[in-house]
Amino acid sequence: MKKPAGVLLALTLFSAWPVHAQTPGLRSALVIGLSQYGANTGAATLEGVPHDVDSAKRIAMAMGIPANQIRVVRDQDATKENILQEIRQLGDRTKEGGRSFIYFSGHGTRYWDPSVNGCVEGLLTHDGQAITNAELAQATQKVSANADKVITMIDACHSGGIASNKTATRSIGGIEFKPKFTFKASSAADACSKPSNLKTRSLLGESTRLGALQENVVQITSSRPDEVSFDEPGKGGLATQGIRDCLLGKAADTDGSGAVSLAEVEQCAQASIDQKLKGVKDLTPHHVSVSGNRNLIPVAQQRPSAQAQAQAQAQAQAQAQAQAQAQAQAQAQAQAQAQAQAQAQAQAQAQAQAQAQAQAQAQAQAQAQAQAQVPPSPAPLAVAPPVAAEPMLASLATLNDIAQQRDPRIVLDVKLSKPVLKIGKDALDLSIKSSHDGYIYMVLLGSDRKSFYVLYPNGLDKDNKIKAGQTRKLPRPDWQLEAAGPPGTDHLLVMVSSSPRQVDRLAMAEPSATNPFTFALNEIGGRAALINFLVHNKDGEGSERFGAKLLTLKEVL
Repeated sequence: MKKPAGVLLALTLFSAWPVHAQTPGLRSALVIGLSQYGANTGAATLEGVPHDVDSAKRIAMAMGIPANQIRVVRDQDATKENILQEIRQLGDRTKEGGRSFIYFSGHGTRYWDPSVNGCVEGLLTHDGQAITNAELAQATQKVSANADKVITMIDACHSGGIASNKTATRSIGGIEFKPKFTFKASSAADACSKPSNLKTRSLLGESTRLGALQENVVQITSSRPDEVSFDEPGKGGLATQGIRDCLLGKAADTDGSGAVSLAEVEQCAQASIDQKLKGVKDLTPHHVSVSGNRNLIPVAQQRPSAQAQAQAQAQAQAQAQAQAQAQAQAQAQAQAQAQAQAQAQAQAQAQAQAQAQAQAQAQAQAQAQAQAQVPPSPAPLAVAPPVAAEPMLASLATLNDIAQQRDPRIVLDVKLSKPVLKIGKDALDLSIKSSHDGYIYMVLLGSDRKSFYVLYPNGLDKDNKIKAGQTRKLPRPDWQLEAAGPPGTDHLLVMVSSSPRQVDRLAMAEPSATNPFTFALNEIGGRAALINFLVHNKDGEGSERFGAKLLTLKEVL
């Protein structure tokens, strides 16, 4: 895309925009921990749960939830009535377009329910009652209605296994691991030992049945329905340990998008559990499961440190040097082969000349024999051209990550006048219509795949507000964008957010006279900065909700 020429915009045009004050109540959490149960329940004490509570608070704060917005309910206070009431109060505290986190660590259970003629799963409370997924979904309705995103994590299991010995305490490396499961009543043990008897929907299924959108909710469970998850004394649930460590930095950004999704956290946490239970006889590791919006980004990534960037740059330089050395070796080998071939040809010619002289001296033999022919030279060895350095890959994963954080309740209608643009002739032209009031942002990943450009708002046009039902035509006449190549595919992200984003978050490269738009380089730091700028509004005012559309354009000759 060609940018308006002859305009020099200083970085201060952007950094002078207002920075919004903190709104610490925008995100909130409820942490429930049951280590001690009532004597009438028969449930074993889970010594690791106090550590789970601490871990859950660390997870919540990493998600941008301030300590004064984290409500903790423990042991004797965690009755069925109190827990459901706390969840409903969380709905009252959840701000419009905010984020909420609900965490439970304790025993899961199953019991026979005659009304459904089958077994029902639930979370065992201190008073020996069970909270079913249906009851939990009902209690979280207001949370789901108010919040932009809701994450629920349950570190408990609902399976005792088919054989009773699978639920027994296990000694691993001298440490007693306890299963986080107990039957609500002894009569349920036989009838409810097999998952085939279950009549329970998942929490996600119950929530969506009541109107929650799958894109806006995430359920994290410590094990599958037929598995046993364990509590480790002094450390907590294995799943909670894994999720905590991975979410706080251990998980890898496997697609290089610049952010770590919950799917990547799940992969990391599972590896942690597998390693912890490696080599334990007759015990298969339980599996952390993330359902709902698996691509949700729970924690804003920090821009890599100077040391990390230097290491990455050094690694890239080492790879380039290795590639150059390999190319040089290939060229040297080809030259050596060519020289050997030339020497062979010269020897053949010398032998032919000696033979011709011998034939001249022996005329009698020369008359009897035909003139010797020089054998044809072998074809010269083809030398492959040097392998060009691979260009920087476009991080389409970054734009996909951003788009997958959208709230489907904000509907965008974006239309391109021309999806195919002729280089040097056609200009970008589109219309945007939003179902809600908001602020428009447009980000381009051009066909050169080098940088992300924040096309709108910009130094020439900062009025990015749009009203519900209004149609906005962009670009405006004073900042037209003409296709300038190279030929290929452009990716354009159009976003309408309920509240303005903080532009000072974006690590911006200095604009030039021919490139007045803010841009972030297509490297890991630039990608992370772009995601944080558009997605994470935890320090800003108002709702975090946004709608988004990802479009493609072709630039052709």
